[in-house]
Amino acid sequence: MSSDIDYYTPLKTLVSYCLDANKLSEGDQDVAWLIGLRACIDLNYEFAASPLTVRIPLNGNKTASFPPGCLSWSKVGLLNEEGETVTLKINNALTKFRDLSPNRLSLISADINNSITVMTGTNLFLNYYYNGGYCNLFGVGGGLLQYGSCRIDEDNRVVILDPDFKYDHIMFEFISAPQKKEDYMVLTALTEAVIAFIEWKLKIAPRELYYAAATIARRRMTGKKVTLQTINQVIRESNGMKLKA
Repeated sequence: MSSDIDYYTPLKTLVSYCLDANKLSEGDQDVAWLIGLRACIDLNYEFAASPLTVRIPLNGNKTASFPPGCLSWSKVGLLNEEGETVTLKINNALTKFRDLSPNRLSLISADINNSITVMTGTNLFLNYYYNGGYCNLFGVGGGLLQYGSCRIDEDNRVVILDPDFKYDHIMFEFISAPQKKEDYMVLTALTEAVIAFIEWKLKIAPRELYYAAATIARRRMTGKKVTLQTINQVIRESNGMKLKA
């Protein structure tokens, strides 16, 4: 059995709902549609957008360009053997200097050399002995295993990788802008929030109504609502035959 109500609803339909409810004319449709688009952007930034993940090949200068339509990024990493994204270290000490230049790597040649490798090979700090030898830990990192480092240049819309990065691509998770086909498609769960935003901007209703509608919509989102499967899994995990901490 088919239904006119689906997971997504065209923005024009939500605008029509708003105009009909407030007895406005079709002459207000264009203004209301543009305000509705602003509502979609606002809700996407807050909670509504589902993150997208893409594989981005590296440019020749060890940078990766943001994908089109990226509003904000949430994760940068590599895939492991389990199909999971292993994040890269965020290193804000990496320079943004000429990061759009094809010759970036040659332009960031070192002025000084870091001597930490040499320092850990000398006996200035003897932290502990093991099997007749000594190991130096002073000034060495904590041992977190990561497969490279990066810095995000929001202005130039690129991910900067360290010069020794050994892979030819990265996995990039991001929040995307609303996509238009015949019209912008909006999650049906956001219907009342979009309508309330339009009414707020048209000075028909207070902004508190929009915030209340957005709060309700957020509770309906995938990953926010409680499902029977989640409850069942929590019960099974808590009743396992195992030692508890």
